[in-house]
Amino acid sequence: MSPPCPCLPLALVLATGAVGCAETTSKSEPDARQGYDFIIVGAGAAGAPLAARLADAGKRVLVLEAGTDVGDQLRYQVPAMHALATEDPALAWWYFVRHHADPSLDAEDSKWTEEGILYPRGSGLGGSAAVNAMVTVLPSPNDWNRLATLTGDAGFRATAMERHYASVLEWLSVELPDATLTAGDDVVQSFLAGAVATHREVDLGMPLSPAELAGTLGSLNGLLAGNVNDTLISAEATGVFRLPLATKAGHRFGPRERLIAARRDNLEIRTGAFVTRVIWDFDHEPPRARGVAYVQQESVYGASLAPQAVAVEEQEAVTEGEVILSAGAFNSPQLLMLSGVGDPVALAQLGITPVIEAPAVGHNLQDRYEAAVVTEVSRPLQVLAGCRLDEPGSDDPCLADWEEGRGVYTTPGFLATLLTKSPGSALANLQIFAAPTDARGYYPGYALDAASYRDRFTWLILEGHTHNRDGVVELRDASPFARPSITFNSYDEAAPLADPDLRAMVHGVHVVRKIREQAASLLPEATTLSEIWPGATVPEDDDDALAAWIRRESWGHHACCTNPIGADGDPNAVLDARFRVRGAVGLRVVDASVFPEIPGTFIALPTYMIAEKAAQTLLEDTP
Repeated sequence: MSPPCPCLPLALVLATGAVGCAETTSKSEPDARQGYDFIIVGAGAAGAPLAARLADAGKRVLVLEAGTDVGDQLRYQVPAMHALATEDPALAWWYFVRHHADPSLDAEDSKWTEEGILYPRGSGLGGSAAVNAMVTVLPSPNDWNRLATLTGDAGFRATAMERHYASVLEWLSVELPDATLTAGDDVVQSFLAGAVATHREVDLGMPLSPAELAGTLGSLNGLLAGNVNDTLISAEATGVFRLPLATKAGHRFGPRERLIAARRDNLEIRTGAFVTRVIWDFDHEPPRARGVAYVQQESVYGASLAPQAVAVEEQEAVTEGEVILSAGAFNSPQLLMLSGVGDPVALAQLGITPVIEAPAVGHNLQDRYEAAVVTEVSRPLQVLAGCRLDEPGSDDPCLADWEEGRGVYTTPGFLATLLTKSPGSALANLQIFAAPTDARGYYPGYALDAASYRDRFTWLILEGHTHNRDGVVELRDASPFARPSITFNSYDEAAPLADPDLRAMVHGVHVVRKIREQAASLLPEATTLSEIWPGATVPEDDDDALAAWIRRESWGHHACCTNPIGADGDPNAVLDARFRVRGAVGLRVVDASVFPEIPGTFIALPTYMIAEKAAQTLLEDTP
């Protein structure tokens, strides 16, 4: 093993196996360097593995990342600190979004602030994969086959995408949490046994007798032994599983580590480089992207949690090859519009010269829906005994365990998941996961609030395969440093109570309440389980009241689909099937914004796979 260098601490080298550190620069003089085959904007879930794969193939790659290398941050390294990471100025950007077109509806949300509803994202090497919960779950094969149909490209079929999953596993460490973590906590064990029994009843039509339910407590390790990805690689899956995590020896492991491991002379990684626009060559028809303008200055963007800095003079990075935007579902469409790619009327109204007419840019914004059912337990949960996640330090025994690669801090707190179907769904669309905390969505201070409880248990209900396509990312003005306006237009605004996504979420709450009933039957009478969110104000038998509550309080954190790929002739396709911006030369987009429909239940792994697919495409196009 090579000796570690300053930006990669020895502890992380030993824990992850990553060698060396990112070759980053922080230049103030104009950059006139030429000779890059690719300039990649963003070192996140797509940009980092894409850059690494191209560099592995001998391409000359420049990566421009607005954030810094955050790998030495404890909140980056410790999986259980992922929520704290989203509130850390060193790691996070904050957006504030609207869920509904009617602001009075959003104002009823308990998470509402004067700016909107908090939507945290990551900043730095790894992007949002530097602050996410590390859940690494495949989409359904149906999602890839549907993408192949929408694009007319058989290379997106599930059988073809298996090779790109294999490519991801060449560099990504994926671990299952220790099955014995909950062994000493009868409350958590009862909840997990209740999930197994509920799956048997709801999905298989085989309810367990009280004796059989009690018997599951002694066989949970075996019941949770399966890896859901082993099934999802080729078929649908339902059941109770441990969630596969992007960790190595209990430490976060992801795109950042992939990028660092690929470091060589032909890969330059420039941090603190905020890209403001694409530079065009108008002597070429159609217009050709010849590079990007950027400022070499940290914390210039309005989403930064650090005090916003005054931007310095723009520099240029130019390429003899192509520019690839991998800035994410919010920032890639923002960059396109700032560069004149979008609705020409809207751009002209902001003083931006239209270059390419592409009114679909920023539209089609999609997300998954999430809601929480929180139970208060009459005694502390033993799985968290001694943990001081709200004030971690040298006296935290759970942190000491993590340093040895064991204990609850090696997980994001998700102890198991139930993958199930709502009535009428052909696919397993509900991922319901267990967490020993009080988690109700994002608002300033939410992470410390959640970390302060030791007697609460949350079932988080996540609906995948959502139907809503009405979200939009729009420019507020022509400044590249201003956050865009983001409106999800959640559910069906015209007939919300009939919305199939809303009804699926209602079913999810019923499933969770059934799990709690099963768990309570396994516990001694002295131990009580009391639902406190939504609680008795939303009765079990009033689906309309429950739907109204979900519509008001649900949220998401897997934004995507704002620059969709599609077949020729599709008016909503910003990109062709080779990730090229239609109407431009030398400009592509590779990140979660390229999906025309949201895949699966978690976005990270499909994004890693799409990056590997794009790398293959680029290497085919530029031999």
